[in-house]
Amino acid sequence: RLRYRCQLVRITTDTGLEGWGETTLEGKLDSSWAAVKELEGYFLGKDPLRIEHHWQHVYRGAFYHGGPVLLTALSGIEQALYDIAGKHFGVPAYWLLGGPTRDRIKVYAHCGVGGDREALQSRLNYLIKEKGYRAVKTGLPGKWEALEPPDRVKGVVANFYDLRSRVGDGVDIAIDFHGRVTPAQAIRLARELEGMHPLFIEEPACQENPDVMATVARATSIPIATGERLVTRWGFRDVLEKQSAAILQPDLSHAGGLLETRK
Repeated sequence: RLRYRCQLVRITTDTGLEGWGETTLEGKLDSSWAAVKELEGYFLGKDPLRIEHHWQHVYRGAFYHGGPVLLTALSGIEQALYDIAGKHFGVPAYWLLGGPTRDRIKVYAHCGVGGDREALQSRLNYLIKEKGYRAVKTGLPGKWEALEPPDRVKGVVANFYDLRSRVGDGVDIAIDFHGRVTPAQAIRLARELEGMHPLFIEEPACQENPDVMATVARATSIPIATGERLVTRWGFRDVLEKQSAAILQPDLSHAGGLLETRK
């Protein structure tokens, strides 16, 4: 376990190769590590290159399938096995998954909204002018009741438009709702925010309820993003089939590892 909330697993082999993966489950570090220890007996002495076989055995062979604790443990182990395989074959792991499809990717940095205006401007100057970011993400601040008075909504919306005026139209802004608001409130906020053209709204509703997410998605022109807490391809199936989101955000250390995320 490293500082803060990061937890890694190392797998060693009798050839001297070793692989590393991440088994961090926020707020559940001990639980995910217990799952790693429970899987240890199966993996000891096995061929580390039979990655898909091992994944299928662990996932399908147990009475209880899936869940974030097991999948976080399995994701980290699978990453470590791909690390070993890449070293064994002398190539980066991505070549074992079919090779790259691009050599550049858009990234964003986090920033606040509202609050200390001078501190916010300093943060934006650092990110955009010094570091060269062309996109930032901020979150819906505070706790939200099922029903909020107009001044609360208007104040939050004004802060987001203030952020847009500070970064200009050449920088994308993404907004994370954290699933904190009711569907009706999410739709109201989204419609108020359409004029500032957000890059996306993340988790306007609980991602475990793709029907509600789809209702929000149909009510706004802003792309909806979700997925960091979904696991395996089956966790994403309803989101895709119901068109609940335009942007998927799988976490490689939760969703099932490198290959499962690719699937």
